Amino acid sequence: MLGIVFRGVAMPIGLGLVWMLAIQNLLSSIAAPLLGWVGDMQKGLPGPNAGALVASLIGSGPPGVDPIVGGGQATVVIVAYLLAFSVVGGWLLQRRDIK
Repeated sequence: MLGIVFRGVAMPIGLGLVWMLAIQNLLSSIAAPLLGWVGDMQKGLPGPNAGALVASLIGSGPPGVDPIVGGGQATVVIVAYLLAFSVVGGWLLQRRDIK
């Protein structure tokens, strides 16, 4: 979706890397132990759910990823993100670029 919003790929890739490597790690390692609501919020973020989905499929999670949710919830959350971003991206593409 960010590729459609920014009309390119460099900015979305950079933002995705910053999110996955910096912000999400700060949330999981620093904020989650201190603030309970951040730990609960992580159960709806794509990173922890993707790790939990991989852990449920292959039996062990990727290195450095704790499966904090089950495979069923991870599947629902990942599918919801895919659907939401596809719908919003398609709507934005149709509204702005296709006339």
